[in-house]
Amino acid sequence: MKFPPNNLLIKSLLEYGLTDREAVVYLSLLELEVASANEIAKNASIKRSSAYVVLEALKKKGLVGVSEDQKIQEYVATSPEALLYSIESEVREKEATKTKIEKILPELKALSKDVKEKPKVKVFEGKQGLINALEETLHMKESTMRIFTSSEKILKIIPDYLPVYGKKRYEKGIKFDAIYAYSQAAFDNEAMLPKLYDAAYIPKDKYPFSADLAIFDDKIGYMFEQGNHVTTIMIESKEISDIMKGLFDLAKKEAIRISKLAVKK
Repeated sequence: MKFPPNNLLIKSLLEYGLTDREAVVYLSLLELEVASANEIAKNASIKRSSAYVVLEALKKKGLVGVSEDQKIQEYVATSPEALLYSIESEVREKEATKTKIEKILPELKALSKDVKEKPKVKVFEGKQGLINALEETLHMKESTMRIFTSSEKILKIIPDYLPVYGKKRYEKGIKFDAIYAYSQAAFDNEAMLPKLYDAAYIPKDKYPFSADLAIFDDKIGYMFEQGNHVTTIMIESKEISDIMKGLFDLAKKEAIRISKLAVKK
């Protein structure tokens, strides 16, 4: 008997955990009651060699038995109630496991108490990853983000998104405390939202930027290129963030001192 793929019996057996062929062979054997592998293969419309493989799999799952009374080995399907018993048994085992886990949960939590302090790292790949990382900064708790950037790289990578990001940043009132590599792109960025910048400019030939850096809340974000590929890494750690904020503030004072183009809004 040929069972269509959308047959309710087939669907239910698939949800139980059988494969397509296992479901078809099991139903065929239920229909035949007792049958040889050849008869089962014909009824299930599969090759005899495949029938042997499937029958062995069903035997291991306890859904097929073997009749020893005949010269030619014949198979018999286990009662359908076995399916229900198997599910109930699995549920009982999971409930028992759940109970054990609940008992040791306090110990597990005690072991993990120090793990919370470890830095968390996210990696964003490609242009869309960079956009996703920038979108995350829009939910920052602090009102000011510290940034090191050349502006040129990020403008080249996502030129269409930057105005969108600028608008969202303006609506959120997020300010940039920035150290820029001297470039027209940096000037253009600041010109878009001058009231949201406190910027200092440094000569890019003396202080080249191999990566763009942002520091906000308890997070540090790095954006860098490898060939044509863009990778953005976000590290969440209060300790590291505090250190980087202090280093940035020192660098900003020095940037203002060495640059005649320092701008204070």
